[in-house]
Amino acid sequence: MGLNRWKCIDAGSEYCPCYLAEENNCITCTQLQGKSYCDCNWMGVCIYNDFCFFNNKRKDTRLSQEVAILTKEVMDNTMVLSLKVHKHLARLLKQPGSYIFVRNKFSDYYFDIPISIMDSDEKTATIVVAIEVRGIKSQKIMNAGDHLIIRGPYWNGIFGLEHLKTTEESKCLVIARGIAQAPTIPAIRQLLKNKNDLDIIVNKRAGEHNYISDYFNLESIKEIDMVSDEVAIFCRDLMEKNKYDLVFIGGSDTLQNKIIRNIEKPQNTKIVTTNNNVICCGEGICGACAQKDEFGIWIRTCKAQKVE
Repeated sequence: MGLNRWKCIDAGSEYCPCYLAEENNCITCTQLQGKSYCDCNWMGVCIYNDFCFFNNKRKDTRLSQEVAILTKEVMDNTMVLSLKVHKHLARLLKQPGSYIFVRNKFSDYYFDIPISIMDSDEKTATIVVAIEVRGIKSQKIMNAGDHLIIRGPYWNGIFGLEHLKTTEESKCLVIARGIAQAPTIPAIRQLLKNKNDLDIIVNKRAGEHNYISDYFNLESIKEIDMVSDEVAIFCRDLMEKNKYDLVFIGGSDTLQNKIIRNIEKPQNTKIVTTNNNVICCGEGICGACAQKDEFGIWIRTCKAQKVE
């Protein structure tokens, strides 16, 4: 099986082939992994052909750019920013799982932090992000003034994107807690676009804002305390009653594992989760996001999606 079980989120995009192709570490193309044969599962334009066409070099990479902060709303330790960007970038960031790197304009590049896109409007060329202030990098953004430096687009903020995009007219359960509501909002929009029937559960905690209700006026949105183990029991009862085709979990690995353990037949349920791994460069170079899969193969989780 090996790497054929994984596909690159950037494959076929304007950023493919990338740095990994130059270093014989392409996620998709076996010939750009240093092998002498073609055994990829990619059905788009041949990545190896593109690489040869560009004289064995990568395409242009994503560049940092300065953008204006249109609005800033601060609630406790969370800020919601509306940013003015190019229309092309706004369109590229409409996909579920989209994120950008953000930093204070007066900080060096190692202050970059990956931030999920909560909303993107191509017509007005604006994007909305929610940032929880937890450390030095995010505190710098809180004090950024009226401009920021961003780099993007990136798209691998959610695992199970194929399930999310192809599930139609089905019963789905969406669970979101804390700042993970941000990537959950585009996911909900995708599920509703595909005419799915949703039950949505949001964490109920003092000082934690329900952003999902700001975007969707749905009677199916419920608030429960996700800190205790009661959330697992509550979700298990819902799953037994409704037989969901898809379960989306936006939250920590602890929350995800707590919910998944209570799914009676996980092999019959499509599981979609937020990508909570450490992401540093977004290009698969630094290795900060690398995790071993069940076969012991190191996977660059900032770029790789599992092929089901």
